[in-house]
Parts: sequence; C-alpha cells; structure tokens
Amino acid sequence: MMKSLKSKENNNRGFTLIEVLVVASIIGILAAIAIPSLAGSKRTALEAACVKSLRSITDAEEMHYRDNFQYTSNWTSLDDYLPSAFSGWERKWFFIDSYSLNMVTYSSAQRYSVIAWPTDNRQLNLSTYAIMDDAIPLIYDSASAGFEPR
Repeated sequence: MMKSLKSKENNNRGFTLIEVLVVASIIGILAAIAIPSLAGSKRTALEAACVKSLRSITDAEEMHYRDNFQYTSNWTSLDDYLPSAFSGWERKWFFIDSYSLNMVTYSSAQRYSVIAWPTDNRQLNLSTYAIMDDAIPLIYDSASAGFEPR
C-alpha cells in the first residue's frame, strides 16, 4: 500500500514532453499572429508623431511670423518657438524620428511648406507628409503623384 502512494507522487512532479511541446506551439502561434500587428502599430505611431511634430513646426513658424512679419526657412530661427526639448539641429533629428525634413519658404507669396519623407522606408512603408501655412496635414498619394489632405 505504501509503495503505490510513492509511485503516484513521483508521477505528478513535472510536465510531460507532450504538454511542454503543446504549450510551446501555442505560444509560437500567438507570437506569429501578434508580430505583424505590432509592426503596423509602430508604423501608425511614427506617422502620428510625424504629423504632430509637423503641426508644432507650423505653430512655431506662425509665431515667428507674428513676431517678425515674415516666414523663415532657417531652422535655428524657430528654436525659440519650438518646445525647449527640441531646440538645436541635433534635437530636431529626434523631433521627427525616421523622417527627413525640408522647409521651403516662398517670401514673395508669404507662404511656406514643410515636407517630411521617410529616411528608411524599406521595413515600415511609411508615408510622406507635408504641411503648409494653412496647417492642414497632407499625405503623398503615389497614384495621383501629389499631396492630398490626410
């Protein structure tokens, strides 16, 4: 009688190989489902941050205009108007992560535009954005080869 109780205790110590393999395969399947959706989340987050940052640049450009009665294409002129964490060219690199910026000022028409295009578009397939003095974010549409409202 004592011997049969000991053998039952020894059998209940751990998991069988089959149980471990089943759990590992379930975790693998869940990871395979989750990873592509996380990449889409990263893309959406980077694009949203880009548009938000473009709006901040637009606000800074408008504040510069109110003080100086002209738009500027010089990034350092906007340092006083951007949030303090984003002054200086090195910090602007982090201001819009994964994007390159180009600001164009049309002094005769008193207009400007800021264009942000992805620096590395191979993995995330990021979109190109622009914002002009009307503060409406535009997204580049490859079908029409032009910018359209977002």
